[in-house]
Amino acid sequence: MRVFCLISIILLTACTREAAVPEEKVKKEISEENIAVTEDGKITFQIFNTVKVSQEKVESIKEELLDAYDDIQNSIHTDYVPSERINVFLNKGNQASWGMRSELKLFSIKENQYPLVHELTHSLLGYGDNFDSNMGYLTKEGFAAYMEDKHGKQKSHSHKIMKYFFDINKSIPIRKLIDLKQDDAYFRPPLTSQEEYTLQWMSYLHSASFVSYLIDTYGLEEFEGIYNKEDIASKIEEVYGKNISEIEKD
Repeated sequence: MRVFCLISIILLTACTREAAVPEEKVKKEISEENIAVTEDGKITFQIFNTVKVSQEKVESIKEELLDAYDDIQNSIHTDYVPSERINVFLNKGNQASWGMRSELKLFSIKENQYPLVHELTHSLLGYGDNFDSNMGYLTKEGFAAYMEDKHGKQKSHSHKIMKYFFDINKSIPIRKLIDLKQDDAYFRPPLTSQEEYTLQWMSYLHSASFVSYLIDTYGLEEFEGIYNKEDIASKIEEVYGKNISEIEKD
């Protein structure tokens, strides 16, 4: 009888252990499903599915992240060293997405309208000294929009819209968009009125169109020489041999 009980206890313990292992394995597999590592092993993306889209959608976003990483790595080069781990939050709502050194917050996920390439460009190439505005906004926002237009889903159609603004004499002079004393009013207004939203939208479009023109006309290597640099007006004249007004006229 004692032998039978002992065997029963052993069998019960073994079954309990066997039941526990798959549960831990499942948890590990679920966790691993939300991680993507770049082919060169330099960046690990951890996805937080707060909007609760399907795992199929998460897998799709993982592929987008890895593809975008390769595209950005093959564009321009900077001295900035990105974070080895970037947390990517898939959020509810349709607020503005943003990218920082170690964090991406993407909105409009279910609508498939998130600017992943744009925001990842910021995270991988740097922004100011430490994601601040001391180098202005034009080259960073313009290039992120250029990369989104080229490799992402959210097309800006910046040239077409800017042509309309030029035709109705409503464009914003580049000299204002690069003036560190007033560029916050264009790229980072308080957004307390529709006029401020429109002004910000126009500023992003203008920077996208301007940067796209520079790259399409002169190439990526030249643009690399002005990206995220101080005194952008002087740097543009040094690299392109023309001042801002001359290039804007072109």
